[in-house]
Amino acid sequence: MAFTGKYVLESQENYEDFLKALGMKEPKDPNSEIVTDIYQNDNIRLTKFLSDKTWKNMFPIGKETELENLDGETFKTTVTLDGGKLKIQFPKYLYTAEVVGDKLIEINTIGGITNKMISKKTN
Repeated sequence: MAFTGKYVLESQENYEDFLKALGMKEPKDPNSEIVTDIYQNDNIRLTKFLSDKTWKNMFPIGKETELENLDGETFKTTVTLDGGKLKIQFPKYLYTAEVVGDKLIEINTIGGITNKMISKKTN
């Protein structure tokens, strides 16, 4: 269960540019703490606690499933796990995540903009 754990954001790059490319408004406090909670068994439960909302999805690996994006819209996709990297193709961007040591490294890519988030495991 390599992904299971609670991770607190340490650093990130291009967050505001990524949100703008998605057409989303910037959070009220872009420096607020972002916590990611992941539980992995037969399914993966991915929960993000943002400054003004909580975003949660649960999904199997390798099977089509319905997920919700940050705007609350639902879509269908197949989540994959390849070489230790979790990959989710959202309608507008690609999300990848991997655990390296005690760090969760998340990459969001839309067009030529890449948002990189590095979080540290807390327990």
